[in-house]
Amino acid sequence: MRFRQQLFVALVLFVLLCAITPAGFAQSSDQSLPTPVLANEINGRITALDPGDARLTRHFYAFEGTPGDLLITIDGKNLNGDMDIFTAVTFRPLMKTSIYANSQSGEVTKGIYLRRRQILILRVEARTPNDDDGAYHIRFGGSFEPFSGGIPVAENTAPQEDATRPSRGGKRLSSAGATIAEPVVDTPPVVAEPKPTADNEKPAADPAAAKKSTAPKPANARSTRNTRGRARPAPRKPAPATSDTEAAKTSAAKTEETRKETGAAGEEKSGTESAKSETPAKPNAQEAPLAGAHLIIESKDGTKIDRPMSTVRRVVVEGGMIVIVLKTGKIERIPMSAVARMAIEP
Repeated sequence: MRFRQQLFVALVLFVLLCAITPAGFAQSSDQSLPTPVLANEINGRITALDPGDARLTRHFYAFEGTPGDLLITIDGKNLNGDMDIFTAVTFRPLMKTSIYANSQSGEVTKGIYLRRRQILILRVEARTPNDDDGAYHIRFGGSFEPFSGGIPVAENTAPQEDATRPSRGGKRLSSAGATIAEPVVDTPPVVAEPKPTADNEKPAADPAAAKKSTAPKPANARSTRNTRGRARPAPRKPAPATSDTEAAKTSAAKTEETRKETGAAGEEKSGTESAKSETPAKPNAQEAPLAGAHLIIESKDGTKIDRPMSTVRRVVVEGGMIVIVLKTGKIERIPMSAVARMAIEP
């Protein structure tokens, strides 16, 4: 009885271990969609690439860390590469560990201190040094917690094929980017056997001939037969012809009407333009000088300039200078740094 209970407990533990182990989860190679880590262990596999292909295989995982010391142990077999830890949103590097295939002990443990709770990204970037596949085993400890949401992650229900593994049916590339030719397999041509036909079966009629026979005949193609049986086309009615003189008269009348309309429009337009030119232009109220107004400029040293606006043509500011253009042609320049007040007063 006790043996049965022990066997039942062992079976339940085995089922729970198979349910929570992440070995069967998808290994995402997309940084924006990492694989969620739901247990404190990860088992991954990296396949060997073609000889001369120096690319690295990348796997991304997402988990959470709480304040405290986070311990990560990686054990790599037949792999050369690195393991990195980043923050999920800002991708700030926190830790980096190298793994080597020729080392005696492939197990490496590193720790980092976290000040607050945050989502982290683990990246495994490695390749195999030979034609055999490589594997890695990662264990989490300390302030580790399984992924509970917060960023988009990859689906972990179905295993995902490695993106760097060359497909057998597609094109293969070398490390230099050249296409590796696949062996050509000669396939015998397939010859379609003719279908047996019965002797009494009539051949298919020509579709062009069928269209000709079923198309309705036009009315002008009807023919009358004489007593001898010969076909004679039916006479066509001549279309009423228009004389050339009538067409010439019609076109001349249209041309004359067009010229009259154009001339009348031109006369109306010229009359409008002349009326506009004869109308005296109104003087601009802004350009007219103010009667009795004076331009007053007081300098910082006490000097005062008083000019009647009737004698001033223009006052502008150019490059830090006040330029006064008088109607006599005289130009006065006063630096703005020396001016205390400038006004136009009556």
